[in-house]
This record gives sequence, structure tokens and C-alpha cells, in this order.
Amino acid sequence: MNNQKLFLSIAIFLTIFLLWDKWQITKKVDADGNVVHKSEITLDTSAQNVDVPALNTQSPEIDLPTPSITQKYGFTTVTTDLLTVEISHKGGTIQSALLNAFPVEIGSDDKFQLLSDNPSALFQAQSGLASRDNLLPTHLSDFNSVNTNYQLSADELVVPLTWQSKDNIQVTKNFHFKRGSYVVGVDYQITNNSNQAIPVKPYVRLSRHAIDQSNLMMPTFTGGIVYDKATHSVKKNDFEDWDEFGKQQEQGGWMAMVQQYFMAAWIPNQSQAQNFSASSSNEIYKLTNANQQTSVAAKSSATLELNRLYVGPKEHDKIESVAKGLNYTLDYGWLDILADPLSWGIHKINDFVGSWGWSIIIITLLIKLVFYPLSEKSYRSMAGMRKLAPRLAKLKETYGDDKQKMGQKTMELYRKEKINPASGCLPIMVQIPVFIAFYWMLLDTVELRQTAFWWLSDLSAMDPYYILPIIMGISMFVQQKLNPPPPDPMQAKIMMALPLVFTVMFLWFPSGLVLYWVFNNVLSITQQYTINKRING
Repeated sequence: MNNQKLFLSIAIFLTIFLLWDKWQITKKVDADGNVVHKSEITLDTSAQNVDVPALNTQSPEIDLPTPSITQKYGFTTVTTDLLTVEISHKGGTIQSALLNAFPVEIGSDDKFQLLSDNPSALFQAQSGLASRDNLLPTHLSDFNSVNTNYQLSADELVVPLTWQSKDNIQVTKNFHFKRGSYVVGVDYQITNNSNQAIPVKPYVRLSRHAIDQSNLMMPTFTGGIVYDKATHSVKKNDFEDWDEFGKQQEQGGWMAMVQQYFMAAWIPNQSQAQNFSASSSNEIYKLTNANQQTSVAAKSSATLELNRLYVGPKEHDKIESVAKGLNYTLDYGWLDILADPLSWGIHKINDFVGSWGWSIIIITLLIKLVFYPLSEKSYRSMAGMRKLAPRLAKLKETYGDDKQKMGQKTMELYRKEKINPASGCLPIMVQIPVFIAFYWMLLDTVELRQTAFWWLSDLSAMDPYYILPIIMGISMFVQQKLNPPPPDPMQAKIMMALPLVFTVMFLWFPSGLVLYWVFNNVLSITQQYTINKRING
């Protein structure tokens, strides 16, 4: 196999890879065929027409309703240095969350909205208390708020919402915010003035409308994740496979809904038993977790432990400090075994040089150094093939009509000159999975989003001036000139078209990825030219 055939194989491979990714992320979600788990819990919904998790049951699933969650109610706005959230007075649902550090577009004053009460893009974080006879507020109960606007002015801020029953049972739902944090804590202070103890089970939920991020060049995972703390593994399903979550009982763990760059995750007490479940209805997909059941004695007060909500970017170096295993929300596809160390390496390099563009160039150089022995062998083989090109052409003239004899004489020539034409394939074949892993890693690296380098305003987006793809095409053409010419005229024409094909293909690739490929080509050309001069003069 010579290098020209290999380039053609790479082009076909990449095309199939991109088409396969496109097919994976554009399979139609059947809204009428959603599987909704039937709750095994006996519910009492006569009072408020609201089903809540029953108590004293082994079932991990809580089947909660979605009615009214898109309707407009009063809300309280909380602004911190990183978040602007709206807390609905209907259930204390976090119905909107803007990420203040992430503009929608470069130069825009509009901030990226992750949680939303827009019916067509619904994404909300709900929480409530399951109790006997609905004695305590659920995520559909009416709360009151003293203020409708809060501003974080110190290191911490607590925003209380209050609820009171006819039996004089009082509940304060507290939302905790901290400076420099995307975490919102939620706890409850319960005052039971009744004459009976109240069993209670706190629960949290993520509800969202399915979104389609299907872009041929950005096939990132969008869906739900449940983390198993005991086995340090995750169960990950897109919206089409939502019913496969089933029920999970975990000691600790967490659940999240993720998309490219951003996520929302409920993180419960990691030392207590948790019950995770999934359901869907009317194109709304839900992940629910029930905390451990407790009881509030008559004529007493209690504070129920904190559930934490992370709503923000998937920052590689930071989310793992929020909860163990949260790095699993970074989606690197099926080559994460390669993408994970690449991600770790590029972040460490950036910590040192302070430039994501230069970090890409440096890690490209390091990858090239790792593969240097293989590349050296490959380029020596190709230089030898180039040296044999006139003799191979003569063999073709002599035995062109006898393919068997032609093949036999060609192999004899290879053996005599101690050249293995297949040895030129390995380095490039090895680099294909590295290239794909690098591709996926860059697609879900939020730190590259809207990060400028040279004339590039955003390393996560295409080059607006197409400079890098054109340079890449030119570099491929130069590489071809350094390789031995194809003996077959048709193959030669195909190889001449490949630089143009790759240039067009890379026009819409993230510019950070094209930067990696261009610099890799430049290093390859330098190495190959040096070896050619050394062997062929």
C-alpha cells in the first residue's frame, strides 16, 4: 500500500465517519411512542390533583406530573456574578438560568440561557416534598417570596420562599448561592405545628423538551446521565432511548441532562441511598431522584438536608470538584480512552502558556514526537519508493499486460532493495483515531468557545476567512509532491483531487481542529523533506 492509496482511504474513512455520526444524531424521536414507566407507588391525588411519591415503599420510581410547568407564574430573580436565575413561585422551580460569563455570540449583551420556561425549549429544575395526604408542598404548590429581586453582594446569599398549610404547617424553601459558583443549594425548614408526625421524602427532578443539536460537524451527545457512585460508571441515554434508564437505587450518585458545552445536574447527599428514575410524556423528558425518607415529629421543627443543583459549563478542571464523576458529562465519543488524556494534556499546557491556540500547537508537536519513530520508518519507506519510481515505471512498460508477472517482478524489486511499501501506512493509520479523538475532545471543550487566536475569533467555530482550510489543502498538495507518484494514471488524478476534497471538507470544521491538522502537516512535510534529501539527494 503506498501513501496515495492511504490518503484515499482516509478520505473515505472520514466521510463514512461523519455520515455515521450524522445518522446517529438525527434518528427521529417518536413522540407518540415514548415509553412512560408506570409507577409502582400507591398515590393519593384526590386533594390537589398532584401525584407525589408515596412513602414506605421499596420502589425507586416517582411518577410526577408535568401539567402547569410551562404556565407563567410569579417569580423571583436572583443575580450572582455567574448566574441570573428565575425561581417560580409555583413550586419553587428554577425555571430560567442565564450564564452571565457566556454571551450567546461574541460581542452580544445577551447571555446564554441554559434553563428555560419557553414551551418549545423547556428545561427546568424542580424539587418538592412527598408526604402523606399532601401535607407538605410539592413542585406544584404555591409559595410566597418577600422580595422578587435578589443580588449577591457578599460571598453567600440565601433566598427563602415560604409556604403554609391550613393546619399551620410551615415550610421555608431556601436557595443557597455562592460567589464564583454555578451550584445552587436547596434545603427545607419544616415547622410541624400539627398533632401528628409527618413522614416526608424530598425529591428533585430535571425536565426538558428534547433538543436537536444535529450538525454534521458537531455530533455531540445530548440527553441524560445517571452516575453510579459504587462502580464509578454512568448510564447515558439520548432522548430516543430514554426508557432504557429504568430504575436505579444508588448510594449517592447524581443525575444530569447535558448538551454541548453545558449541563444541569442534581447532586444529592453522597452518603445516603437515592432512587433515580426516568419517564417521559408529551415530548417532555424527566429524570427524577427521591432522597431518603425521614419524619418530622408533631410540634417540632426539622431541616432537611441540602440537594445541590449544578447549572453551568462543563469545565474540565472544575466540575470534578463539584461532585465525583461529573467529568463523565464531557462527551468524547467512543474514543474517550484517547480523548481523556488529550483533554488533560491540553488543559495542563494551557495552564502554563495561557493560550488555547498555542496549546493546540504544542500538543500537536508532542503527539508528533510520540509518533516520531513510526513516522521516521514510514517516510524512509516512501523515500525509497520514490527512488524506485523510474524502475517501477520500466517494469510497468515491460510487463504491463501480464499483471501476475508484473506483481512478481515488483515484489522481487522490493525484496532486493529491502523496501516494505506497507510500512508507510502504519503511522497515518495510527493518527486517524488520534485525529478523531482530538476532534471529539475539541467539540466539547467549552474553554475554546469564543476564544480568539490570531485572526480567529472563535477556536470552536469555523475559520470565517477559510485561511486555515486553504493552508491545509496546500500542505496536503506539498505532501503529495514529496511522495512517490502513483503508477496508475486514474489513481494519480484521484490523488490530485484529494487536497481539494479535504479543503472543502474542513471548511466547516472547528478552526482549532484545522489548526491541529495544519501544524501536523507542516511538521510531517519538514520531516519527510529532510529524509528525502538524505536518501535521494
